[in-house]
Amino acid sequence: MSSSSENIKYHPLWALFYENEGFSISGNRIMGRQAAGHSYLKAVVNSDINDIGLYLRNNQQKDLAKSDIKTLLNPDKSINLTNIPYNQPFLSEPFGGIFYPGPNLSKYSEIRYYHGHSRYSLVGITHTTASHQVMTGLKELVYYPIMPWDAIICTSDAVLNTVNRITEQAYEEAQLTLGASKITLPQLPVIPLGVHNNEFEFSDSFKNKSRESIGISKDDIVIIYVGRLSFHAKAHPLPMYLALEQCAKNLDKDKKIHLIQTGWFANEPIKQAFEDEAKTFCPNVKCHFLDGKNQDLKAKTFACGDIFMSLSDNFQETFGLTPLEGMAAGLPVIVSDWNGYRSTVRNNIDGYTIPSYSLEKGLAEELAYNHMVGLIDYDTYIGMLSQKVAIDVHTCSERLEYLINNKEKRLEMGKNGKKRAQSLFGWEKIIEQYKDLASELNSIRDSFNNKEKLLYQNLPSDRLDPLEIFSSYPTSVLSKKTLIKKDNNLNNKQIVEIFNLASVSYATQSFPNIEKFELLSNYISKEKFVTLDEISNSLNISIDEVYEIVIVMLKYCLLKIQEDVENE
Repeated sequence: MSSSSENIKYHPLWALFYENEGFSISGNRIMGRQAAGHSYLKAVVNSDINDIGLYLRNNQQKDLAKSDIKTLLNPDKSINLTNIPYNQPFLSEPFGGIFYPGPNLSKYSEIRYYHGHSRYSLVGITHTTASHQVMTGLKELVYYPIMPWDAIICTSDAVLNTVNRITEQAYEEAQLTLGASKITLPQLPVIPLGVHNNEFEFSDSFKNKSRESIGISKDDIVIIYVGRLSFHAKAHPLPMYLALEQCAKNLDKDKKIHLIQTGWFANEPIKQAFEDEAKTFCPNVKCHFLDGKNQDLKAKTFACGDIFMSLSDNFQETFGLTPLEGMAAGLPVIVSDWNGYRSTVRNNIDGYTIPSYSLEKGLAEELAYNHMVGLIDYDTYIGMLSQKVAIDVHTCSERLEYLINNKEKRLEMGKNGKKRAQSLFGWEKIIEQYKDLASELNSIRDSFNNKEKLLYQNLPSDRLDPLEIFSSYPTSVLSKKTLIKKDNNLNNKQIVEIFNLASVSYATQSFPNIEKFELLSNYISKEKFVTLDEISNSLNISIDEVYEIVIVMLKYCLLKIQEDVENE
């Protein structure tokens, strides 16, 4: 079957593989990929694009797509929809190909065998790369008929590093087992997610009414967190609670700190853990929990805020859309220095990026293996993995206190962030980058001069040690030369009390035994810093176990790390 692409005048953007679940934010569980999909669809239908192709599984999806687009479409605009049946993807040819709201293109490349690889492109996008379903899909790129005119959009440089590491390992496996001498990978452009800046423009009247409705006084300070409320799959709240409590102790008595956490809980035990630990660790902070599935409450949260805060410590995070929304709302943002966050937030300009710490490769291989063989499920795996990440709470507390006491700095950083969100991350800017990519892929495909041929002891690459493939996420990793000392200023709880917290106890089976924690705790002092190597030699505890103990104690603020950490 020959291609007629030479005579086609392409539409500016690919047809969209539409399944309602990936674009809806009306359910009981709103995931990041759904929020991103909904935001993208709204951007496309209200752009200068007048013709949209929809690649659909069935008539039910066609009806849902029409309904969603009608809801999102501005009243002064009309749009033409072209429906492409699921068994006829080649009809996407005038659009240049099909955009899938995920990174796994392998099975769709097999489908394309039947229609001719040179007829259209396959384009995907990364969201979380931590699940083994996604990792397997990335590994399969090496073994499936991926073409140079295909692409997977990486939402951050950190994601690109992960994708490259998985595919490199997969190629090594193919060389070993298949004698492979070359591979063809898709284009891997880095294009961030976008934000609808107009959604975060609030009048002074709306801001004042929003604060009044929650019981916030004029001089009170409001810190907001927006996103999924999950200590094992998003961000552990304890570092945020500890930093806020430290600031609350130093605040003038006529002021209060309010923390608004707007999101949703997966179940009642997680909800209870958040509420109980907020009472335990930040009793002097007024905590509010709002339903993030309600878009009106989400808007109210951003309108109330003085500072946006998100200390993500989870390997599921790849970009981080809500800090960008905080910037669009004109708020200074305090975020962990973690993967995609550093692509949006400029330290000391739009807010502050707080150092994060993790471990060297090799110390999560057993965890990855146990998940691979089915001994632990994904939720447990990702939760245990997050225990190998710590956020610098001391620095966070200092930066937070400075912003709380400096309104002018808050306004300056908020203004900087808003300008950045408008100039670089508005969807109208991002859609133009998508169009440029579509044009580039069309050119690569059309210029291919051999179309006739196309018509007729390491873990596997998708099970690599996550501390290796996500090694670019933290600020730095612990080494033998890392210096620590005891610190109970922010958290005076004992090890056993931390182990018994609902948000920690589920993961303790992946820790060294508690006796070794206590042995290490008794050895170090508050007076002087010691290296991890010295601790290992003095206590006759393996350096790997020292790493695992120290990162947990750092995570829960029982230790202090020397500020200028140097790795080997």
